[in-house]
Amino acid sequence: MNITINKRSIFAVILGISLVAVVTACAVDKQGENKKLTVFATTGYIGDTVKNIAPDADVTVMVGPGGDPHTYQPTTQDTEKISSSDLVFWSGLHMEAHMIDQLKSQGDRQVAVAEAIPKEDLLDWPDLGENGEKLYDPHVWNSTENWKYVVQAITDKLAATDPDNKDKYQENAKKYEQSMDETAAYVREKINAIPEDKRILITGHDAFNYFGKQFGLEIRATDFVTSESQISPAEIKELGEYIAEKQIKTIFQDNLANPQAINSLQETVKAGGWEVTISDKELFADSLGPNPPVDTYLGVMKYNADTISAALAS
Repeated sequence: MNITINKRSIFAVILGISLVAVVTACAVDKQGENKKLTVFATTGYIGDTVKNIAPDADVTVMVGPGGDPHTYQPTTQDTEKISSSDLVFWSGLHMEAHMIDQLKSQGDRQVAVAEAIPKEDLLDWPDLGENGEKLYDPHVWNSTENWKYVVQAITDKLAATDPDNKDKYQENAKKYEQSMDETAAYVREKINAIPEDKRILITGHDAFNYFGKQFGLEIRATDFVTSESQISPAEIKELGEYIAEKQIKTIFQDNLANPQAINSLQETVKAGGWEVTISDKELFADSLGPNPPVDTYLGVMKYNADTISAALAS
């Protein structure tokens, strides 16, 4: 039997095989993309921690630079991302005050990571919740020891959701905690360079109590839990008198845009016969910055320590 195959037939066969290969490759790529873990994080501190533990995850951060998670109202895009993400990590401890029910409603996909911290390691908050419940200071990232509980909570949930990568997540978490210890040692060295009687931090936002507890600073502030609240005129006057008495030379604004109270405090101090300067370098409180080094958790910890030490140690 003679079989005749012309060039056109051979070309058609090769083209068909090539198309099948391309379609198959695309399908494999699409499956690979679908396997990429998607994570929604309410704050930059949480989002950066997730990226260190699961660098291949697709992480969306809700509150960007300069934002305040206490007062943040989710957008339609936020709501869609919350609903579609594999995991939702949020702080809890009443940090995301306007979103608590929405976040809790995500069921097993959500974790309030700061609530993994033992109660005895949390600081009391002067206000009560809407139903009279006891509240705790939610600014827990300012203690690296507290944040280790958050790292573990995130790692455990990632491992349970994506068991194939469990070992990798645990190893990355271990390395990250080592970096946290190195950062804590750096911060302690910077704060220890300040004379003991000058280790008093006056800020615009009351976010640094855990920082003060771990590293040995007395903390005072012109506002309470959110950037929209502030202490009374009588309390501003009392704080101004305290600054004059202790001869504090520098007070600090932070990256939450509410300078009125800190400016008022400066004027109060001046009226009492003492000059205090507002640092031209802001501290980073409830959100990360847009650029290095303050676009990461550990970068912020070091930057804040550098800024505080440079102003108070002189």
